[in-house]
Amino acid sequence: MISFLQVENLSKRFGEQLLFENITFGIGKNQKVALIAKNGIGKSTLLRIIAGKDSADTGSVIFRNDISIGILDQDPELNPENYVFEEVFNSENPTLKLIKTYEQAVKDNDASALEELIPQMDALAAWDYDTQVKQILSELKVDKYSQRIKELSGGQRKRVGLAKILISNPDFLILDEPTNHLDVEMTEWLEEYLEKTNATLLMVTHDRYFLDRVCDKIIEIDDFGLFAYEGNYSYYLEKRDERIEARNASIDKAKNLLRTEQEWMRRMPQARGHKAKYRIDNFYKIKEVASQNTTEQQLELDIKGQRLGKKILELEHVNKSYGDFRVLRDFSYKFVRGEKIGIIGKNGVGKSTFLNIITRQIEPDNGTIEIGETVVYGYYKQDGISFKEDDRPIDIVKNISEKIDLGNGRVMSASQFLEYFLFPDKLQYSLVAKLSGGERRRLYLLTILMSNPNFLILDEPTNDLDIMTLNVLEDYLKSFQGCL
Repeated sequence: MISFLQVENLSKRFGEQLLFENITFGIGKNQKVALIAKNGIGKSTLLRIIAGKDSADTGSVIFRNDISIGILDQDPELNPENYVFEEVFNSENPTLKLIKTYEQAVKDNDASALEELIPQMDALAAWDYDTQVKQILSELKVDKYSQRIKELSGGQRKRVGLAKILISNPDFLILDEPTNHLDVEMTEWLEEYLEKTNATLLMVTHDRYFLDRVCDKIIEIDDFGLFAYEGNYSYYLEKRDERIEARNASIDKAKNLLRTEQEWMRRMPQARGHKAKYRIDNFYKIKEVASQNTTEQQLELDIKGQRLGKKILELEHVNKSYGDFRVLRDFSYKFVRGEKIGIIGKNGVGKSTFLNIITRQIEPDNGTIEIGETVVYGYYKQDGISFKEDDRPIDIVKNISEKIDLGNGRVMSASQFLEYFLFPDKLQYSLVAKLSGGERRRLYLLTILMSNPNFLILDEPTNDLDIMTLNVLEDYLKSFQGCL
């Protein structure tokens, strides 16, 4: 297999925090690789280093020198003053430049320019490319060509950034959470596109089903190093369990052997002979293995919601419109205890608006909304994070409550509760500015659950959370006794 990328002994610190150390791996032509790690390990930073947008403390990144590279950041770097049309076609690709000029001439109805451009389009075989460009824009619902980038929502900017990268058709794609802000149809289209493309792919995504369909190699970074699995996500899960089981067996064996070796070491052996020196060296190796934990630290979600009465939420003949755009028409529904309801729809149809209506943050045009007296909402908004960069997690939690009631007579301090959500003491006193996107999301989630809600409303809760956290959240929601 032809090597497209070789990463050697890469290390990176963020202040005092070590993100990763001595990372080494390679990616061959046409491979589709996913990078998996807990929040805070530095996945996005690693992608940016590989793409040349950030620097490592040590190590090297070597690409094959005759390939083109495109990167999609979690928050794409787009020119806020550009119109969407300008940004999408802002490329050094000569065919794209020609298509941009041609499309502008069509828009301006410039007959003389078109007369010159059509033969050039023929010469570069640009018509098929033009069709492909329009398909990508259509599938990702990028159609507001006359709007400036600064006027778009975060989700619209992400889709423009994704369209721009795909249209530039690089040999090597680097994608950071590409499915964020995509509806189901867009995600399915992107899956199919990436399955069929000849481009080599390295990506970070929380979408487990997307991983299963698209990727043929998984690279995992954890506290014990880097591990590569030649297969899709399902294969990775199977082999990861086997690896952890084998590691735990080695640790248990080392702990048993350590007791024998410690007794020998207490007798103060004279390390004069070769065998004695070897045994002493081996003792310290055994001790290092035995000191490892056989259980991984995991997020715990065991918070009981407050009692929920019979009357929960009742909507009758609710209507909401914005001009000619109708969000709800004569909508009626009565929520009952234990319901778990999913809201699906294309981007822009008003899913978030509906959630804001039922929580009375937006008033309907008419109709009635009655909320039961015992209802305690826990509303996790898509854009709800409002922490200041110089805030600290411990202060954010303490400002809400010094003590957290978990239900069933269990109470935790703010610091203990943060530990419960995988914020160790050092991270509790770090600035929000130093937290990863996933860590900020996890901090936001814990502030929602602190009030012991019995009616959870989650708007895109999976964005930016790592797969390990998602698995725990999924189990918690399955057993949640209130309304969801």
